[in-house]
Amino acid sequence: MRWTAYCHCESCRRAGSAPFVALFGMADEGLTWSGPVGSYASSEDVERGFCRSCGSPLFYRNPVRWPNETHIPAATLEDPSVYAPKAHVYYSERLPWIEMRDGLPKYDGTGDDGTRPLSDDEAHG
Repeated sequence: MRWTAYCHCESCRRAGSAPFVALFGMADEGLTWSGPVGSYASSEDVERGFCRSCGSPLFYRNPVRWPNETHIPAATLEDPSVYAPKAHVYYSERLPWIEMRDGLPKYDGTGDDGTRPLSDDEAHG
């Protein structure tokens, strides 16, 4: 895993039918899927994958923003307990009833875009 985070962006929330999505990033090299996988263009430059058998979301790809990287929902892991989030991303897009004071850094963007992490107190004023 290259990184792990909770994503609060509207796009991920809608695609995951959830108030936020636990994701991790993987290099495309060597990444394979077992079972029938479908995909669709959810927006410009974005491909989202899903299981053709059950419909579960499987991946997010944006080769312009993150070349050679796939973002995968942690819930797809056989053992999701191995996943440990390290941050919240797009925290400014969170739903108004979400207030997470877990000590993890909270970014208005992704962190790799130059946004500075906010503490729990800064994020919740």
